[in-house]
Amino acid sequence: MLDILRADGFGDDRIAHGFTTRTGGTSTAPYASLNLSWSRGDDKAAVEANRARVSQAFGGARLVFANQVHGATVLKVDAAPEGWSAGEGDALITNQPGLALCAQTADCTPVLLYDAENAAIAAIHAGWRGVIAGVIPAAISAMSQAYGSRPEALQAVIGPAVAPENYRVGPEVLEQFETMFGPLDDGLALPRDSEGGAGLNVSEGARRQLLRAGVPEDAIEWLKACTFADEDRFFSCRRAARDGHAGHFGGQCGVIALKA
Repeated sequence: MLDILRADGFGDDRIAHGFTTRTGGTSTAPYASLNLSWSRGDDKAAVEANRARVSQAFGGARLVFANQVHGATVLKVDAAPEGWSAGEGDALITNQPGLALCAQTADCTPVLLYDAENAAIAAIHAGWRGVIAGVIPAAISAMSQAYGSRPEALQAVIGPAVAPENYRVGPEVLEQFETMFGPLDDGLALPRDSEGGAGLNVSEGARRQLLRAGVPEDAIEWLKACTFADEDRFFSCRRAARDGHAGHFGGQCGVIALKA
């Protein structure tokens, strides 16, 4: 059985959403078992079988992915693409029922948005580069332009990602976050080490961008599981590097769909 995490207060009965884990798939190590990414060496037949299981869990909705590049490009999906991918970008938006938008992660932060007023949704892949590039406000702006979405009427859920205790970055990354957010206190980063690096809380950066864009604080939910620490439940890019198989690891997804 699939183990899909959901936010209790997010959305309504017109949408389906969730964050997949590594449980319930067909892939073998180091991709065991519900790997949804075929860009890192897993058998494509196994990945397709895994994706079919997720589609079934979302009522048969057609899964739609993006070729993610850690940028701020937003893809508007008006119909199912010929293949799995809608193109190169890091956010997907739609108002079409039956399409399940997927944000693939393996330590980065997945963010799902729902506009109940206009029946529109978004799935966002937000690593530290995506946060600095502004992928979250770009997605909200794209929803406003395409569907008339008002930021103050959006609901958001932030999914599982690597925790700052397991995500040290160098001073050059911290400087970019300081430029964007100001002093790195109050949960955005851990204290700096002797080399000027620190554990970075990318998901907190994502939360602050949602707030800055106008999403109400009480409309943001955050599932705070750590993808690095919980090896039984999540794939992790950093853990794969630690364990000697860098570049060969699976991926989970944040998924959201308007029900047909």
